Amino acid sequence: MQEVINYFKSLEARLAALEAQLQAQQTKIEELETLKLVLENHLSSMEEHCSMLEEHIATLGNERNELLSRIEELENVEESVIPESPETPESPEEPETPETPETPEEPAITPTPEPAPTPAPQPDLFTEEPVAPKAALYGKPVEDIRQAISLGDRFLYQRELFSQNAELMQRTLTELNALASFDEALQYINSHFEWDTESNSYQQFLVALHRRFG
Repeated sequence: MQEVINYFKSLEARLAALEAQLQAQQTKIEELETLKLVLENHLSSMEEHCSMLEEHIATLGNERNELLSRIEELENVEESVIPESPETPESPEEPETPETPETPEEPAITPTPEPAPTPAPQPDLFTEEPVAPKAALYGKPVEDIRQAISLGDRFLYQRELFSQNAELMQRTLTELNALASFDEALQYINSHFEWDTESNSYQQFLVALHRRFG
């Protein structure tokens, strides 16, 4: 008897499972029906939109044809309105000028010889002011040492004298400009740096200092 009861219980469980599956299938069917309606509505709206586009394209084509015909009419009107350029009248012939009677030739006048130019006085080599030896040796004096340093020399000094430190180089030039003489500038350099006095960059830097302090 217990086996029969168990058998019926298993049948009820299977029936409940089948009903659940049927319910799930029904839900899917309803979702598909809803999706079908949405797609049909979207398709109908697309068809209406396509028909509207066709009508708009047809209207644009008619407007294009009207514009072309209007342009042709305007071109024809412009061609008919432009007047022909009148022919320029021929200029009257200029009357011939009467020939002037020949005048008798005047006797040739011999030019008087011009006086020879006096030679410019030569400068007295012994009375001229001598050129300043420092200006002749180092160049024209400057008020700022930066004016005596070219762009190429600036990169040279920054690389070989200031170890690629541009800020240190600018600060040093500012402090050197504030000094009163070349000796003070040289003393400042010797106290702050250990440069190779035999190097080309050091010798060129001294030339710039000479131009600054004269």
